[in-house]
Amino acid sequence: MNRSRKQISLRTLCGCCRPGSSPEPEISRPKRRMRGKKPDVVFELLLLGADGSGKSTFIRQMQIIHGQGFNDCERAELIPDIHKNIVDAMEVLLEQMKDTKLNIPLEDPAKHRDMEMFANKEQPMDVRLGCVSRLWSDQGVQDCFRRRGEYSTTHPLNVSTQYFLNAIADRINEAGYLPITEDIIRVRRNTIGVIQYEFMLTDIQFKIIDVGGEREERVRWIDFLAAKITCVIFLGAIDEYDTKFIAEDGEEKNRLKESIELFKKIQNFQWLAHTTFILFLNKTDVFREKLQTSDMVNHFNDYKGFRKEYASNLAFVKKKFHEESTPRRPRMIYTHETCATDTAGMKFVFEAVRDTILQLNLRQYNLV
Repeated sequence: MNRSRKQISLRTLCGCCRPGSSPEPEISRPKRRMRGKKPDVVFELLLLGADGSGKSTFIRQMQIIHGQGFNDCERAELIPDIHKNIVDAMEVLLEQMKDTKLNIPLEDPAKHRDMEMFANKEQPMDVRLGCVSRLWSDQGVQDCFRRRGEYSTTHPLNVSTQYFLNAIADRINEAGYLPITEDIIRVRRNTIGVIQYEFMLTDIQFKIIDVGGEREERVRWIDFLAAKITCVIFLGAIDEYDTKFIAEDGEEKNRLKESIELFKKIQNFQWLAHTTFILFLNKTDVFREKLQTSDMVNHFNDYKGFRKEYASNLAFVKKKFHEESTPRRPRMIYTHETCATDTAGMKFVFEAVRDTILQLNLRQYNLV
């Protein structure tokens, strides 16, 4: 297939490319020393998924489990992202407390001063974080957080909001703060461009290529990397079944439906016809919690199962991802239920992924 035809297909998949964007960008490769002899086998895994699906978290988990972890410089680089996660969350909470929204007053009127100081972006970050910590202790803010299901469709909070806001006073706003491993796993950070992470398992080298999930990023990278990959790992954030976003055309769309559509369209690319697909139904912990307050049928009217039952709702979402978008030869999709912030769980899942890849490539790489 020539390159011009690829471009047409990619625009169909992802929307219009930004003017002037480079089709062959540099790839960011974290430097990890490979000890011993050069590996006989290299597997390249392309990590795909919509924005917020948990791809960056997965990469960090692999670095913790199979790599050398994070040094102090790498930990320090994430501090601004942690601060942004906290500030963004408090902005959502205070906005939803307004009398035009949930109309939840502060229990302590004296904390209106904290609201004013927090809203002033000229204040130093430690001052704003102090305001967040005091506001978070207010019963009114806590009530707004407990009612997050009422506004999660249009203003979803980061799944680690409670974790980070609880840690401000004791750790995050202390002088000399350095993120701990749990902070690194939980922080939300957009992937821009392509990040490649490499590690060894026995005598096999794995290269995981993380492609930015923002809509404009998808156009810039997928065709550049496709020819090299062994398999695609696609992450779908299944907790977003009740969450919407405003598309470029102004239309309101469901985030999980967009993820399902993206997964189906990627499979239909001719140049991925023989590629193994591994599907992670991610954020199962948040999905299970949301089902208690938000019904699937309100967002997918063809759902016929029990309203709050985890198993039937999960089976429905899995079926949606596996449905064929066009009549063609069925593709084998290896599916795993995941919680990307669970290190032990992700270690187990990736071992299963490794075994699947090895089994599928035994003869090609003379592994038998």
